Amino acid sequence: MKRLYIYLLLIVVTTPFAFSQTGNERIFYSSYRPQGWDIWIADSQTGKIDQLTDHDALEYNPAISPDGKWIVFTSERLGNPKIFIKSLDEKSETRLLINHDSSMQDQAVISPDGNWIVFTSTHEGQSDIYRLPFQPFETLNVADAINLTRHKGGDFRPSFSPDGSQIIFSSDRNHPIKTHPVFVFAMRRTGDVYSMNIDGENLKRLTNNDHWDGSPCYSNDGKKIFFYSGPRNSSRIYSMDTEGGNQTAISPEGINANSPSILNDSTLVFTSFQNSEFRLLRLNLKTNQVDSMFNSTSNFLGAKANKNGFITFYGGQAPSEMAYNLGGFEGDLLVKGSPYSIDLNANKVDLYAVRRAFAAPPNPTDHTLIFDNTEVRGLSDAMTYWAYCLIVIIIIYILFLGIGNRNLNNAKEKPGAFLFFNTIAVAILALLVFVLYYFFLDQLAPINTIRVYLGVVALFLAISIGFTHKKRTRTLFGQLRNIMLFNLASTLFIIIVLPRLIQIPIHFYEVNYKTNEVTSIYSFIKPSNYNPLNGMVIDTKFNPAGTDLIYSVGNFRGGPSNQGDVFSLNLSSLETTRLTFSDFNDGFGDITSDNSKIVFRSGRSGFFDIYLQEGKTIQNLTMDEHRDNFPIISPQGDKIVFCSDRLGADIEGKVKTMDLFLSFLNKDGTWSKPKRMTDDVGQDAHPHFSPDGEWIIYSSEEGGINDEEPLVQSVIFGPQIYGEIFAIHIDSDKKIRLTHNKWEDGAPLWAKGIGKD
Repeated sequence: MKRLYIYLLLIVVTTPFAFSQTGNERIFYSSYRPQGWDIWIADSQTGKIDQLTDHDALEYNPAISPDGKWIVFTSERLGNPKIFIKSLDEKSETRLLINHDSSMQDQAVISPDGNWIVFTSTHEGQSDIYRLPFQPFETLNVADAINLTRHKGGDFRPSFSPDGSQIIFSSDRNHPIKTHPVFVFAMRRTGDVYSMNIDGENLKRLTNNDHWDGSPCYSNDGKKIFFYSGPRNSSRIYSMDTEGGNQTAISPEGINANSPSILNDSTLVFTSFQNSEFRLLRLNLKTNQVDSMFNSTSNFLGAKANKNGFITFYGGQAPSEMAYNLGGFEGDLLVKGSPYSIDLNANKVDLYAVRRAFAAPPNPTDHTLIFDNTEVRGLSDAMTYWAYCLIVIIIIYILFLGIGNRNLNNAKEKPGAFLFFNTIAVAILALLVFVLYYFFLDQLAPINTIRVYLGVVALFLAISIGFTHKKRTRTLFGQLRNIMLFNLASTLFIIIVLPRLIQIPIHFYEVNYKTNEVTSIYSFIKPSNYNPLNGMVIDTKFNPAGTDLIYSVGNFRGGPSNQGDVFSLNLSSLETTRLTFSDFNDGFGDITSDNSKIVFRSGRSGFFDIYLQEGKTIQNLTMDEHRDNFPIISPQGDKIVFCSDRLGADIEGKVKTMDLFLSFLNKDGTWSKPKRMTDDVGQDAHPHFSPDGEWIIYSSEEGGINDEEPLVQSVIFGPQIYGEIFAIHIDSDKKIRLTHNKWEDGAPLWAKGIGKD
């Protein structure tokens, strides 16, 4: 009986702990990572192609050892990119060659004598070039490697000279960061080709151009260097001598070319990206003729030729759009291999990479994500039959002009009357088109605002009709009255049907990221005064309790006066609540655990400021001319973090870089002056609190880029706008880099643990 009491006591004591146990906390972040790459090898003589790897994770950048026995390549099967090795002589298992817990290793090459392996790594922060003895039967550690470049810029794509004494590579070290030509907040870089001795000494800059010069390789005799250069998506292959002289384009103009590799004295292979497809092409160095290497529908890229006639490359069939990732990147919602865990102080946190431009937010209470999607891919998809009525109006208008000119001709009016009639008619139509285009399409103004401007046009037309009616005895003014009557009728018609001209339906879906089961849960209905073109949903997140979805709708790349608001969706009742009320650019809202405080960004002062809303009280926290954005409030409501360009670096006079700033709630209820949390040369943005409010995670460009920019991202954004995911502990200022890779990682969200995951 005594033993039974002891067991019961143990059950009573341990039960609260058992039921309170949760799994690791979870961080979800957006990733521009592709999907579906494996390692391939081809015999250049026979054309036979073999697939060497078949793994769910991305695998790329293969290279064969000079003796033809080994192939090394990069794999993301462990999370961050690592270098693996596989024997080509026998059917051996793929195994890890170079290891490190956090940093990435990539772009490996082996010296011609087989003694050394050189690769890139973020082991010391930026992408540098490292050297280790090549020991294929050992597992090497990057901590034992020699850093050959040690520069705050990024160094990429090393390649050996035929005698093994020199290494050539590309680097962005001597070019300033530039703005993107379309999205000025996105930073872009420029690279040049450099050479150095195998020990890192005798560094020489070989190129100095306005575009990226990259992926250099030697000719077989070591007398020439080949590389790609040129504007993005229209680069060409160039040759130069080993000191950088005689730079000459050798590939045809109009064929996008990069990643050159010499096959033999007369043939060079390269990658071409055209029409959203990667293809491997051959360049005849004697005739400059180009043809395809393989007849394949797969995306193949990154070819490297070996002196024994073998060519390695990577790629495969492009993925298709999936129901559980509509509107995201084609393929799976989560990156293959997600999640992987990282130590954050004494706790483990699981990291999930989500293949969307913004991370689909995780529900804090279960294994589901929410994402939005619209089938509209262009203006023509959004036009309704009411919009096509405008075409009928224009046709009738042209008919009216023809009748008017005919009547004037029959009345034998002078040429001046014809000119006056046509000028007035075209001017009135141009005025109507301008008002409709500028306020409806360009400014995306609220519907009632557009109606006011159209009403002014209608009033002007009504007055003009009255004036011409008084001159009704003259044919000219009679025709002017008719054209103005038609314009008035058209304007009134547009005022009435304005919200119905364009329809962009927005649907929300819930997906279980463990089973990929997807459910359509809600369709967003815009408020009556909303411009129908304001169909973009952005910055979706859950409130800390997981009961409501917080999201922004509007024109968020527009100015302060553009329309935008923060909404919430209760997932139980599916009721939508508008949280901000203005005709200005409100967005990027965040809410406390008790739903008592809402922080958001607004342009209602004429500048983008941070506002705090408590009940009906709204407080402007940053009333100045600086651009503030992406505010968040701690679940406890005592801290606010936002990003701002107030102390940022000016880039080309077009944009200032953003840093993170922190404000505390004082005991007297006021908020402290913003304290700068980050200070680096790039962009810092998209902060988010940990569930306990003690950490901040965010996207940062601090680590630079980890590969040549033209090779990484084929979409309109350049790679790594903000780069990687970092975490800062607020009290200690301890900073931890959470991701190391070459892809664009951004918009992180931190959710609590929910049991065994």
